[in-house]
Amino acid sequence: MPTQVLGPGWQIVSESVSSWVIPFIVLFVVLFSYARKVRVYEVFIEGAKEGFQVAVMIIPYLVAIFMAIALFRSSGALKFVGEWAGHIIPTSVMPTEVLMMALLKPMSGSGARGLMIDAFNQYGVDSYAGFLASAIQGSTETTFYVIAVYFGAVGIKNGRYVVTVGLIAEFVAVTLAVILSWLWFHAK
Repeated sequence: MPTQVLGPGWQIVSESVSSWVIPFIVLFVVLFSYARKVRVYEVFIEGAKEGFQVAVMIIPYLVAIFMAIALFRSSGALKFVGEWAGHIIPTSVMPTEVLMMALLKPMSGSGARGLMIDAFNQYGVDSYAGFLASAIQGSTETTFYVIAVYFGAVGIKNGRYVVTVGLIAEFVAVTLAVILSWLWFHAK
């Protein structure tokens, strides 16, 4: 129900409850574990050690993927590919900014989010381009980042078909986002 219907007191209660949910869950887990005779602090420290080891193990993979992203963007390759693909796909179907966002998303979620914000500023949030950018942002994944982090964490050296399958999934997601967004805005 909207907050206006329930009154201002409901909003205060909602904000108070939402700010205490996570601390309550943590306290519950600690007390439950302690009641079951689990050495909570020692188990927490052991988990923190394992997490730190994983973080140290994936650092080279993260450095490599961030370097590749920076190279792709600063070399002008992203802009070149976006302009080249812009000659094939009409801008009325997929605006250039949204196309560049779709190309960058498999490598960098934050970079793609920045391009989505640019599309919002240029076309408006409620426009076709804004809707399409949101659909693509929500339906795609940072494929290369995920592969680098998760494969690095478990020590997989040969991904074989993972990149190919991931990029096919990206292509399908973008294609469906374009088709469904086009139908939503133009088939009325």
